[in-house]
Amino acid sequence: MRTTRLIRAMLGFFIVCVSVAFAMPARANDATVQVVLDSFLPIIPTAAAELHITGRVVNSSTSTVNNPVVQLRLSPSPIAGRNGIDAESNSPTAATRTVATVKLQSSVLPNAQMSFDISLPFQQLSLTQAGVYALAIDVVDSGNTAGSIRTFLPWYPAGEKLPHAIGVVWLWPLADYPARTASNILLNNQTPTALSPGGRLTNLVDVGREFSSTLSWMIDPSLLQTADAISRGYQVVQEGETVVGNKGTDATLWLNELRSSMSSSNAHALAYADIDAVADRKNSLSADVVRAMTVAQPITSAILKSTIPGGLYWAPNGHLDQKTANLLASAGASTAVLSTAAMAGDRTAPRQGVADYETTFGNVTAVLTDERISAALALPQRTASEIIVARQRFLAETAAIADSPAALAHQPLTVVAAPVDLRWAPAASFLRSVLRGTQSAPWMIPTTLESLLNSPRGSSNRLAYVAGSSELTSSYLSHLKAVQDRVSQLTAVQQTPGPVNQSYAEALLRAQSAAWRAEPGTGAALLNAISSELNTQINQVRPISSGTITFSGDAGNVPVTLANDSDSVVNVGLSLIGVPSSRLESVPKTGIVIEPGQKISVEIPVRIVGGDPLPTKVQMLTPKGQAYGTPATIVLGSTAYARAAGWVVVAAFGAIAIFVVVGITRRIMQARTSDE
Repeated sequence: MRTTRLIRAMLGFFIVCVSVAFAMPARANDATVQVVLDSFLPIIPTAAAELHITGRVVNSSTSTVNNPVVQLRLSPSPIAGRNGIDAESNSPTAATRTVATVKLQSSVLPNAQMSFDISLPFQQLSLTQAGVYALAIDVVDSGNTAGSIRTFLPWYPAGEKLPHAIGVVWLWPLADYPARTASNILLNNQTPTALSPGGRLTNLVDVGREFSSTLSWMIDPSLLQTADAISRGYQVVQEGETVVGNKGTDATLWLNELRSSMSSSNAHALAYADIDAVADRKNSLSADVVRAMTVAQPITSAILKSTIPGGLYWAPNGHLDQKTANLLASAGASTAVLSTAAMAGDRTAPRQGVADYETTFGNVTAVLTDERISAALALPQRTASEIIVARQRFLAETAAIADSPAALAHQPLTVVAAPVDLRWAPAASFLRSVLRGTQSAPWMIPTTLESLLNSPRGSSNRLAYVAGSSELTSSYLSHLKAVQDRVSQLTAVQQTPGPVNQSYAEALLRAQSAAWRAEPGTGAALLNAISSELNTQINQVRPISSGTITFSGDAGNVPVTLANDSDSVVNVGLSLIGVPSSRLESVPKTGIVIEPGQKISVEIPVRIVGGDPLPTKVQMLTPKGQAYGTPATIVLGSTAYARAAGWVVVAAFGAIAIFVVVGITRRIMQARTSDE
């Protein structure tokens, strides 16, 4: 739990740092005087339109902002592409030209706020060239800047698609934290809440339905399974107790809406549960990576009632090593989603969103998500002001790509817009605004993933994979492998392995999700819950004998009762193990078949060494002789040694008696001889 809180704190700190770099809020003199935006329209400017910005000056300081004036400033000319965006982010100085001034009605008292409204035709802004302009809104107090907010204004007034417009592929991931056990018990309410009205996953599907033709849906099969299980009635752990959940109807509606929103032509099945393939490969769990790739397509197609293609792996954080790429290719992966950050070269230079990734099993298509667009999508979106800043950053980044030499020289240049985290939680209003911008901006053309995959591509040099501390740990995966071994034992005794075994196999895949990189505590809790359920399942086939058994001799038959409370016919063995083992001679019995719900009694011949009571383990075995389940304990004893000891005492007493009689007789005879 402490580790989880630490990771969350670090992630929060990182997001704050990114937002500072991207949003560029400059507040001179008094950091507690802020300019916040309430609206910024239109999303895509045209020459005949009017710029309309509303917002507030918020004074959280202890001093009054006197004679406040709000100024709108722009850079005199477009900034220089992505390098200009970076320069303005690091040192915001470009917006030097004041184009509008609004005097507020009165001073802004401490802990108070005041609204402002700026409205003027674009023709009055003197935007002489197309491009991305730096924009600042300041509040000036008696000639000094008290607070400021900075963003960008793309300006392409023609209204028609530019000759160098870039294609934009939107990847739309639907995934969650797969905290569901083998018996379909949810460890928390996270997924049911996300599937409810206003929830994260519901918002994604609602927005996705409106822009479905613009999107490529990336769907985790385990999420569909969980939603389907919730829709049929489910149990969830709340405050340490397992209770019946009440979000079944919401899950049903979500699944139905998803089915109607996407089609097989714009949907893809991700690897099951977003499995952490790199960590698995390093820890000898490659077979599970193959399984996660193999089951993805049939599960997704069955639940969505449509044939959905698979063979796609989304690399956690956009990075993948060569050996894991080889493994994925051998498992049938034809496409891997990576970040441009994983590629060598100038990270500010746009690149085509597809490349060949060479493996020992042939080329895998690498879909390259643009690192900087992903960062813009991850900007804070808690308020209307943050949403506007994030939207304008997205528009500026894409416009800078369209104006880049790469776009001018490479026709058509297509980039990929996607979040870094599959479990993203964007604001619905932000999504709608950037998707409308993608459709209407002169510098962007919405493009499908299928079109990108069919486009010409080259090979890109990849950066060396750097193992991160966020990967699932070796100790965690060692525990998981121990649980897998016990699942194998369960399967081994069943004459016909049933769906229970599949449920454990899939639950353990969920326990290997890359989601637990950020939530290691929940991952550990899931693995422990699966292990506990497995113990209960295994111990349904068990010995139920107890007590003490005493033989009249040193050998005999030990009767043992075995119970099978499971739903499967089992084939087991039985072994008796003395403590210490040197005191018991016994041959294990094999081939014991027990029908479901039945109890049988078997006898095991033994020979006991020694007369003391002998604690003995009654251990069930798999057909291959491995220990199965929890052993029972009985005590074995023998009366033969006690009788033998009695005869020894009698013989010894007789010998002593004879010795005494002989001695007395000898003395009497000696006495008579001396008298004579």
